Amino acid sequence: MDPQYLSDGSPYGPARYKQIVVECYRISHRINTSYTDLMKVTPLERKYMLDMIDLEDKKQQEEMDKLKKKSEERKAR
Repeated sequence: MDPQYLSDGSPYGPARYKQIVVECYRISHRINTSYTDLMKVTPLERKYMLDMIDLEDKKQQEEMDKLKKKSEERKAR
């Protein structure tokens, strides 16, 4: 069960709703699907999609770091 208030005393509902909207925006933006279609997925499916997006971002950042390091090594020669 979700709490009614956050630790700072503000209502939980509006904060959670904003978090859900941001999550759906991230997914919709990344996979080019409509925002309204994402309202039909379960919270668990939304979490899995966000996990996959985060994993892809992490892999992409690692590749960029490798390329940057390689480029810097070439310049140092």
